[in-house]
Amino acid sequence: AERFGLGTAVTDGALQRLSASGRTVQGEFHPAGIGQEWCDATVLRRLRRRSLAALRQELEPVPPAALASFLPQWQHFGSHRLRGIDGLARAVEQLQGAPVPASALEKLILPSRVLGYTPAMLDELTTTGEVVWAGAGALPGKDGWVSLYLADSAPLLLPPPHPLELSALHESVLTTLSGGYGLFFRQIADQVRATTHPDCTDQQLADALWDLAWSGRLTNDTLAPLRSLLGSGRTAGSTAHRSRRSVPRGRYGSLTAAARPASRTGPPTVSGRWSL
Repeated sequence: AERFGLGTAVTDGALQRLSASGRTVQGEFHPAGIGQEWCDATVLRRLRRRSLAALRQELEPVPPAALASFLPQWQHFGSHRLRGIDGLARAVEQLQGAPVPASALEKLILPSRVLGYTPAMLDELTTTGEVVWAGAGALPGKDGWVSLYLADSAPLLLPPPHPLELSALHESVLTTLSGGYGLFFRQIADQVRATTHPDCTDQQLADALWDLAWSGRLTNDTLAPLRSLLGSGRTAGSTAHRSRRSVPRGRYGSLTAAARPASRTGPPTVSGRWSL
């Protein structure tokens, strides 16, 4: 109206009539969002076509050599590795929801992306609640698929639990943990034995916990039990990525598992706090 020296009401009426005939369009078109604007319909269609063409060019296929050059940098391999706790959190963010063999997670996947990676770094993120892990299916030899998630994103990204034929013991464990807080193994064992399974052994309960963990129904506030499971007994050599067997230490180091005294906290393969 100001440009052509016309009244606001006259200009608005003319634009409304042009809009009704399909010649003009009203909306917020400026990227800075300066308010309602009017645009010629033909001009607007031309702008949209050019914008889409520019976006499609950004998504065009590239030669294999270009992709091979891009991926190491994108995945932070080699000289592009991240550093420190913040770098590990960035790597977890990029890996969210991708199931990887548990035996490869801390031997191949994370060390190849984070310079100087140590298990304590991931434990720091899990114990503070910044990162959670979830099982995504069992593999032979005590191994299994595992995924990492940032805690804020987990509710949106976690998939439904894997199929599992729940036994009465499984149901009892789930009921025990249904309060919404984490429990240590011995607390779970005491509750299960006091309510439904008085004769349940530690090993039976540990097996039930891992059935539920691999199916994605349970998690733990640390990866210590997962590391212990991967390195336990004769099955350690049958995982996809073998770990070096540590030399037993301490008073009972030379005894077999059956001969060692029962732990007051439970087997090391179920340490930490378990939760739904």
